[in-house]
Amino acid sequence: MMKRTLVCMLFGAVLSPAFAQTQEMPESATAVMEAHGGMDLWKSLGGLVFQKGDGEEAETHITNLWDRRIRVENSKYTIGFDGTDVWVSPADAEMRGSARFYHNLYFYFYAMPFVLGDPGIYYEEVPDLELMGKTYGGVKISYAPNVGDSPDDNYILYYDKATHQMEWLMYTVTYRGGGPSDKYSLIKYGDWQDVPTGGASVRLPKSITWYNYEDGVVGDARGGAEFPMVSVSAEPPLDSRFARPEDSRIDPKN
Repeated sequence: MMKRTLVCMLFGAVLSPAFAQTQEMPESATAVMEAHGGMDLWKSLGGLVFQKGDGEEAETHITNLWDRRIRVENSKYTIGFDGTDVWVSPADAEMRGSARFYHNLYFYFYAMPFVLGDPGIYYEEVPDLELMGKTYGGVKISYAPNVGDSPDDNYILYYDKATHQMEWLMYTVTYRGGGPSDKYSLIKYGDWQDVPTGGASVRLPKSITWYNYEDGVVGDARGGAEFPMVSVSAEPPLDSRFARPEDSRIDPKN
């Protein structure tokens, strides 16, 4: 059964019946993908590596784009997803929060808008929205049941209506059985970089910024992330990058 979160909780008005859910990507979303390099180019890539932060806080995120195995490295520990389990190494490493929740969190934030073209997604065009004095077009994304660890999550992508470049992301968080949420967080995407690959390029973020958002009003910035290094490749990383090492522990799903 298709999930429908009432966007009226966000905008204060019921959507027109003309804004219907569909599993076919609408033209507006396709135009956004094309503005960032296109889904065909993205799907031809096998590997993505990006750095989040710098200095002692730097993290390197390595992803096999074909099967979404992931490795996250920092100065204190390594998190990996081998296709079945999320592991942490060394086994006695201390970390805040859940490794399973975190392992692909920044991949999803970083690989926007392309991850919104994944299988198992429903699309719904939503009314234009004014944010910080500018009006943006919007597309809502929700997931079919049993897709990933958080199928009740919802995203709303807002794009520049002239260039179709992605500018904002609203999202809910419902990890580990929390149930659907109508509380949206807000991220500004305004600083992009064109990453070369085989004579073409994909447009990926250089930085993102979270903003307070309540009752339709954008508040102050409340933190962000910078990505000083990124590379993409036609071939995926070596399988050994994702294999669970001996000195590690598995982070449970629940």
